[in-house]
Amino acid sequence: MKKTILYLIIILLSLGRAPGQTLRWNYPCKPGTECWNALTSVTERQNACQITGIDLSTLSTEELLLITMEHPFFRSYIAHDSPIEGMGFVLEGFNGFLEFKRRPDAMRALRDVYFREEFRKIQTFPDSAEMGAYSLKLIGVELMMCDDALLDQMSSEEKVHFLQRLHSQWLVKKRYEVVFGGISNEVSAYLFDLILQSMGEELLADHFEPEAIESFRRRLIVRSTAPIEHLLNKFDEYVKSH
Repeated sequence: MKKTILYLIIILLSLGRAPGQTLRWNYPCKPGTECWNALTSVTERQNACQITGIDLSTLSTEELLLITMEHPFFRSYIAHDSPIEGMGFVLEGFNGFLEFKRRPDAMRALRDVYFREEFRKIQTFPDSAEMGAYSLKLIGVELMMCDDALLDQMSSEEKVHFLQRLHSQWLVKKRYEVVFGGISNEVSAYLFDLILQSMGEELLADHFEPEAIESFRRRLIVRSTAPIEHLLNKFDEYVKSH
């Protein structure tokens, strides 16, 4: 059953590619093609998505990121109980992402792509399907930012600036919360908490049970909205004081 649901999500959400975007790799085998339909397992489809025929070293870091964001499985993290584990499944073994993570400017590319995005344009989309696909893609980028190795590419000063800009984007997303949904708040709170932890600040231990904190921090599983609300309030306070 889970595999059937995953197949449906992959097919539906892969329709949300932004128009006018030209990439040097466009996944010749993807949902809607005969090649894709001939494959019978998730593993076969993952293998069919590998970048071939291009020297990966010739692709810029931003190109690698944009190609990864168009991966047919990219939005399928939503099919998993844990978005963190889901994104790990999505990117596992994908040579484009492995090359991207090796780049010393990987986090800079993530920041550039994410922060230049105008979330307000979601109101111009013709239907809820395109809105949903767009929101899941951008939340997927936020999940990519949660990688410890990528966060380590930023200095403490850069992290403070990053959080200020992340907060600005979060405020825009809140205006379209019906589309971005609760997972948007959860991932923003998770990323904020993760960065504060990396800077030696603890925000949850004095307020919540260890089991709830562990479930949230290890798997981004939310048993109660209280920790999310607490973190987002702290996020507001942090940005106002920095």
